[in-house]
Amino acid sequence: MNKSILIVLLLFVPASLFAQDSTIPERAISLEEAVTIALENNHNIRIANRTTEIASNNATFGNAGLLPTVSAGGTYSGSIQDTELRFAGGAQPDINVTGAGSNTLVGSLSANYVLFDGFGNYYTFQNLQNLEEQSGISARLQIEGTLIQVISQYLNVLLEKESVLIAEQSIERSVDRLQRVEERFSLGGATRLDVLNAEVDLNSDSVLYLQSEARLNNAKRNLLIELGANPSDELSIEDELSIDSGMRLDQLLASSTQNSASLVLSRLAADNSEIQLKQNRAGRFPVVSLSGSYDYNRSEFEAGQFDFQKFTGFSGGISVSLNLFNGFRRETQIQNAQVALKNNEESLMLARKSVERDVMNLYEDYQTNLFLIDKEMVNLRTAELNFERSEQLFETGQITNTQFREAQLNISRVQQNIVRLKVQAKLAEVQLLQLAGQLIESES
Repeated sequence: MNKSILIVLLLFVPASLFAQDSTIPERAISLEEAVTIALENNHNIRIANRTTEIASNNATFGNAGLLPTVSAGGTYSGSIQDTELRFAGGAQPDINVTGAGSNTLVGSLSANYVLFDGFGNYYTFQNLQNLEEQSGISARLQIEGTLIQVISQYLNVLLEKESVLIAEQSIERSVDRLQRVEERFSLGGATRLDVLNAEVDLNSDSVLYLQSEARLNNAKRNLLIELGANPSDELSIEDELSIDSGMRLDQLLASSTQNSASLVLSRLAADNSEIQLKQNRAGRFPVVSLSGSYDYNRSEFEAGQFDFQKFTGFSGGISVSLNLFNGFRRETQIQNAQVALKNNEESLMLARKSVERDVMNLYEDYQTNLFLIDKEMVNLRTAELNFERSEQLFETGQITNTQFREAQLNISRVQQNIVRLKVQAKLAEVQLLQLAGQLIESES
């Protein structure tokens, strides 16, 4: 007996598994607080947020070609040459200079602007804006997926934490049972086999506790990574788990068809295909461009008719071009864009049906789990009454060790089922919120 009690006491000693420099609050955190911490510190969420900056930086008038291009340039050149000039008819004296130097300085400032290209630049800008919005929705979809993972890991920690508590209670009952059996054995009211059976059950409960404790620690480390913390940090979560039992299917369906991230992304893809079709059709129109420049040209000579010359001034023009034939490539691009548009429209219809199906399936799971929780709560009360009665009968020797053990295990099984059903109901709830496009708004 002393050996068994020692094993139990050792199992209850908390292990120093976490460092003390944690960035996570020392107090127990709620599910909502875990989500808030993840939104600020999760590495995948940070990457998703920064990725949207690239698409946002690209969605400008300049990238779409709606602004003029301005460039400046200049060159300087010099030379040293032997120069000999002889004028016809002796109109001027001959010039003969050895090592005559000359230099030229040229500078220009020019601007170009596409005045009209069949609104191709405008459609390019629309496309960039659409891609920016798609990037934002894709980031939101990734963030929602990460938050689902955070919540799932949090619920797993809660499940394993409850498993440890249930295992502790089972050990306490097994210790009490072993003590009673040994007392009865010393008085001749029980056999040595009864004592051995009680010891085996206690050791089984102790092993179960140890396994539950290991799973709990692993679950905590998984959650810490999702929270952007170190796996060696200290972590404690609240015991209570609130479940919204008032969700309505009609409201969820209505919200999902408008706000589901996957559905919005499909809708934007269809819009983008339509924009690309317009871009390709813009190639049928002429391109009208304006250009202008200011030029500066200065030259100096040590030999020749002129010692110095300089030209400055403005120039400008308008150009019109029309692609009359390019091997039918433009028409092929238009046809392909039309096919892509039809495919994206089909994908949008499929996405809408898929979201509706997922909402209905999850809602049924959600309602079933809520119903089963109520039933298991009734079963728990029955199991507790049965155990109390079995305890009395076991004390008077009216039931066997096996019957008493079964009553004990019934309580543990029902307790474990209740926790598991609560976790499943909560996970179904947050997944429904995700499909309805309300997860981030609800949990942040």
